[in-house]
Amino acid sequence: MIRIIAITALFFLNGYITRSQADKPKLVVGIVVDQMRFDHLYKYQERFSNGGFKRLMRDGFNYKNTQYNYIPTVTAAGHASIYTGTTPSAHGIIGNTWYQRSSKQVITNIGDSNELIVGTTDVNSYGASPRNLLTTTITDQLRIGTNFRAKVISVSLKDRGAILPGGHAANAAYWHDWKSSPGYFVSSSYYMDELPKWVNSFNKLEKSNSYLSDSWSTLYPIESYTASAPDDNNYERALGGKTSATFPYDYKSMRERYREIGAEFQLIWVTPAGNSLLTDFAIEAIKSEGLGTDDITDFINISYSVPDVIGHTFGPQSVEFEDVILRLDRDIENLLKSLDATVGTGNYLLFLTSDHGSVPVASYLADHKLPAGLAHINQYETALLTHLNSKYGTNQWIENFDGEAVYLNRDVIKQKKLSLRAVQQEAADFLITLDEVTGALTASDLQSQSYSYGMKQMLQNGYHSKRSGDVLLIFKPGFIQNLDPRITMQKIKGTTHGSGYAYDTHVPMLWFGNSIPKGKSVRKVSVIDIAPSIAQILNIPYPSGTSGEPLIELFE
Repeated sequence: MIRIIAITALFFLNGYITRSQADKPKLVVGIVVDQMRFDHLYKYQERFSNGGFKRLMRDGFNYKNTQYNYIPTVTAAGHASIYTGTTPSAHGIIGNTWYQRSSKQVITNIGDSNELIVGTTDVNSYGASPRNLLTTTITDQLRIGTNFRAKVISVSLKDRGAILPGGHAANAAYWHDWKSSPGYFVSSSYYMDELPKWVNSFNKLEKSNSYLSDSWSTLYPIESYTASAPDDNNYERALGGKTSATFPYDYKSMRERYREIGAEFQLIWVTPAGNSLLTDFAIEAIKSEGLGTDDITDFINISYSVPDVIGHTFGPQSVEFEDVILRLDRDIENLLKSLDATVGTGNYLLFLTSDHGSVPVASYLADHKLPAGLAHINQYETALLTHLNSKYGTNQWIENFDGEAVYLNRDVIKQKKLSLRAVQQEAADFLITLDEVTGALTASDLQSQSYSYGMKQMLQNGYHSKRSGDVLLIFKPGFIQNLDPRITMQKIKGTTHGSGYAYDTHVPMLWFGNSIPKGKSVRKVSVIDIAPSIAQILNIPYPSGTSGEPLIELFE
């Protein structure tokens, strides 16, 4: 029997899945929730509103087994991987910072001394741009594919959360400049000479100041937060002169303490008000830029940074973290309502994911008799140097040891006419003897071998030959890096991330809106599959370094 379908939005051409021109969304909305694990969608689900996360899960597609496939799982690498469709081995953003051999200093992922910050009241000689990103992004491809008629706007509290998703060709990236006294949104001279009128108008509202004129109490009665540890516990950092990390948070008194250290408006990064501020700015960007108002698909990237700062400060077990996610749910609901009204229900395509997860607070794990510990990096560096001195003679064999990567002094190795491969292997063989280290791979092996599974493959996916160290390390599950030898397990407060273990790699991925089917899948996928999926939906070329695959369920 031959079945003829008269009208369809799907075509299969040369093995590629494509959609008809008429079926394209007017606007793509990319949402990254910094440090949100997959389980947070379910841990707090009963208290979500019907119009936020629940709406996305109910009416969209939920990939329940989304995993990062590289190490390290950090903010800059995560945002770059989501939007490039590949891993640090190709896009080159191997961390939030890394050691640069040519300058012999640690550099930031978006730092650019050739640019200036635009719109700040803080006179500066530093700048930021996407120039360290080596491949194109899906947003770059959209700009190229529409002859640069599509608009791409990227917003976040963090500079890297805005710049990297926007790629090289974004119309603009904006982030929150907490160093400026009113807490303005700013950009870079890479994109513009001055801020648009609508951004200046938004800044003049001084919403950062307005939000910090309030206080933070829990959304629901505090005794009902049974999904979290007690509000008063030993695993959280106290803020702003408070003697304990407990509710309520009086912004007025806390601002005075922050003002003393020149960080008054950074306080909003540690409150749910930061998410609301960013939502307000994103909604204004969509309206003022006219995103999604014509037949050319536009793109807005929104990266919510507050959950990451809350996690680092209080930990994922805290009432503070739970309340921030519950309030973010309301912000997502407001965003969706605005999109329905301005772009139109069904006219926009939205995905939501995270740049990484987080490990439970190490002291919390230890107190509950779960695997945890500290990797004392300074002690490791001293021990390794002692070993190399005994093997090859006293010298400065180590240029930089940042915890997960050892950069050997290649000039000294060359002067001594030693084999770089041999010294790398000597260092790796020594480091693997340390109790907390479970893996040590050399740059030579990472360049010459092909690893097909497990942590070795994840290290290889995160390795870049021009930027990574000579030896890369893996630590035991639950073990975190510690640079201060005075810190004991009992003093660890707040969480961290960066490993290849499930607590850091397992993140949400929700799709919603234009032509997205309802459903869910437990098939293992990766965030690097997002960019090629969007490329297929929009019928544009993949980003240049793409190694992910389209998510087939979205096209069924």
